[in-house]
Amino acid sequence: MKWQQRVQVTTGLSCWQIMLHLGVVCALLVGWKTATLIPVGIGLCLLYAATVILMFALHRVRTGRLRDIGDFLEELTTTWYFGNAMIALWLLSRVVENKFLLVGAGIAMIAGPIIYSLLAKDKTSGNFAPKHPVRR
Repeated sequence: MKWQQRVQVTTGLSCWQIMLHLGVVCALLVGWKTATLIPVGIGLCLLYAATVILMFALHRVRTGRLRDIGDFLEELTTTWYFGNAMIALWLLSRVVENKFLLVGAGIAMIAGPIIYSLLAKDKTSGNFAPKHPVRR
């Protein structure tokens, strides 16, 4: 077994996902040490937003290399969502003083994708064509 496969089996993440997390942590540490944490956090949030927009644009392509890039970006945004949500919540806490509003925003950030995925479920998965009867 290659070392990359061992890392993926142990952590559940591929090597590029681990490098993404390490890069974000390094960017945040550099921002903290140089007293530029707020601009670094805003930059990471904007980078995430640009990645999501690019992913949505490339998912309209049905085949080819652009579709593969869109799938890669989907995996990237899935990996990076909760880190970005925590950075956005921290940035929001620098502006908003109301703790209840912050709790509501945090719950919306965490529960939002879950609720969306439940509501956007494929409703046609239970329908069968009449020429393919279900055997019981």
